[in-house]
Amino acid sequence: MSATFPIFVGSTFTDLAAHRKAVFAALQRLENVVRGMEHFGSLSGTPKDECLRIVRGCRAYIGIFAMRYGALDLETGKSLTQLEYEEAKRYRLPTLIYLIDEDRQPVLPKYIDFGESGEKLKSLKEKLKHNHVVSFFTTPDDLAMKVTQDLSDLLQQQGANVEKGALAKIVESLPKVDWLDDKRFAFLKERIGNLADPIGSDEILHEALQFLLMDDRLSAVFLIAQSTGLNIRQSIDLMLKVHVIVLTVALEGYRKMENNGEVPSGFLTAFEAHVLRTRDSLEVIETGKRNRSLHEWQQKR
Repeated sequence: MSATFPIFVGSTFTDLAAHRKAVFAALQRLENVVRGMEHFGSLSGTPKDECLRIVRGCRAYIGIFAMRYGALDLETGKSLTQLEYEEAKRYRLPTLIYLIDEDRQPVLPKYIDFGESGEKLKSLKEKLKHNHVVSFFTTPDDLAMKVTQDLSDLLQQQGANVEKGALAKIVESLPKVDWLDDKRFAFLKERIGNLADPIGSDEILHEALQFLLMDDRLSAVFLIAQSTGLNIRQSIDLMLKVHVIVLTVALEGYRKMENNGEVPSGFLTAFEAHVLRTRDSLEVIETGKRNRSLHEWQQKR
């Protein structure tokens, strides 16, 4: 990026450690300065004071909310996570909000707040949904992908952008593989059809497919954004659709292998669930795009 763009990532910690790690990795690949409780170290102020001070020093806020309300501040009776959000709102920081999909993502009972904390969390989520167009997430990778997609729009709105040079550095650092032979590539290309037209190069499509076959959609996205005229959001949309096709083809193959006794017991069921989650992600993103367009249209009225 042409300049640093500090972003505060607010959430509860223990229950969302894997999600935070995935988001931090995605943002750092885009060369953003990411700030959160992991980076506080030894500081002179109280946790609340330091949290709010760091929020004020950022240019955007990302809020991630699951099923825990978080540690309470005795003075206000609110959680530090809620206070971070309110500070970002008070300073009018551009904000992205992500709520866990309670219908699709299981949560361990130890990571669910009940009683008074549960009620406060419920009230906070209602406030978030009223104030923002929120997105819903499941796995850490699903969240990282959604954040990457939404951030490209936010950066453009703030006059920042991801430069081709930065994307080139990312792509150069990605692991390379070479086991998709010509016959398999031709078959996949035929199944993908006109969807691959914006890529415009068999070589780039071939490499992107290898990333998708390793289930590394984010690397495929960075490759497409760096190598074509598509921006990050368009690249994410395209690679998600292509990934669904690739997984569907793989599922067909695994079903044939199961009939021949070549697939371990339980593997096919787990893979089918993975395919369904990916299709659900595509459906959720398309629904989110429609909701966002409706919200923007209502704001302009």
